[in-house]
Amino acid sequence: IRSRAPAAMSIRVGFLVGKEHDFVDVPGSTVDASFLEDLPVALRERPGDKRYSFPGSEADNSDKISADIAIAWHVHKNHQDIEVDIIFPQDISVARLQSNACNFVIGYDVIDAILEGPQRLAEVTEAFQKCGNIMPSWEVQEAIYLKSRYMTRARNLGVPMAPTLFAFAGKRSPADLLSQIRDRGWRAFVIKQSYSAFSLGFKKATVEECEARPEILEDYFAEYADCPEFVVQELIEGFARNWEIRCFWFNGEFKYAIGNRATVSQAEGEDVGIITEDMLPPGALDQAKLIGREALSALPQLRAPSGSPIGMTLIRTDIGCSDSEVHDRDTHWDPAEKTYFLNEIEYGGTTYFARSLKFDCIPMWAEMYSSKAREIHRCMKNATISSFDKQAVLDSGVHILDSRLLAA
Repeated sequence: IRSRAPAAMSIRVGFLVGKEHDFVDVPGSTVDASFLEDLPVALRERPGDKRYSFPGSEADNSDKISADIAIAWHVHKNHQDIEVDIIFPQDISVARLQSNACNFVIGYDVIDAILEGPQRLAEVTEAFQKCGNIMPSWEVQEAIYLKSRYMTRARNLGVPMAPTLFAFAGKRSPADLLSQIRDRGWRAFVIKQSYSAFSLGFKKATVEECEARPEILEDYFAEYADCPEFVVQELIEGFARNWEIRCFWFNGEFKYAIGNRATVSQAEGEDVGIITEDMLPPGALDQAKLIGREALSALPQLRAPSGSPIGMTLIRTDIGCSDSEVHDRDTHWDPAEKTYFLNEIEYGGTTYFARSLKFDCIPMWAEMYSSKAREIHRCMKNATISSFDKQAVLDSGVHILDSRLLAA
């Protein structure tokens, strides 16, 4: 989509889209969708088959606009120095990504590619790894996909988390895992997966039933043999009774939060909605922000394609709450108090919940991504100038005794 600024002044920026949910133009949404009236038909079209399904996803979405498209279109209409390149899943390639100054993942990512099969996963992974200008960087993405990386780092930093074990591919067995769980004193546990989303592969079980029926874990291990790692945690009963607080951050700064409960935490047939941050229990948001801010330090430093350190793009920290006894031998939370803990970290392709907020967040996200694109552009421009200056000194024949000056 062409910028209205002169070509020499515009910054070409890619936005990777492809959400099949997270709509902005639905009844009750606070998003002013009038700016979408001239959205081209080609940008409204969706593939016939959905990549995944979850409660509520069965509804027809053919005429709905997701947050990713809305953000990219808002940038196009309101930030004249940005030339927006809206990239659909089928158009992802190294060449396409490298044609832009940077590319923001705000919809489709590697997790979506996994759901489309091994070949598609290989194609998308190669593009993300080789393009050199994906945002967040591949290093940051992989640190989030492989949950053991950020969870281990967070635990070492003292961030509270549910008692956790990791079962790595090639080094795990049902019997060994059950033995470790038993040794930790757990009575019930959950298994989650790295490189997964929407609670896919989620399993809840008790030690007693797994002892009586070994096939419970044996079948799980066989079905998900290709998963690189299982994240196994003691079942925190309070997680199902309390709101999970999802905090949104950009540049390390808090933007907003919502409270909801994952489908796996609900009773069969239970309909649990979403609440805004002002409806959370007193003190809960402060605790969630405190833990979320600490958790941000568990991620690698984000860098521009030039290598310069820059502020982090969108990160979402999901904070759970424990309000009863935890049986882990190494965890000593007071069962009479509410203890908040880091459940998961997600990034730009996550659900924005724009429809559920009490303010229109689309202009804010468009501004955030546009500002980040300008920051990246400045870093790249400065790096080019710096490299040119160093080469000019070398070409001049002037001898610099301290080589560290050239490395500065």
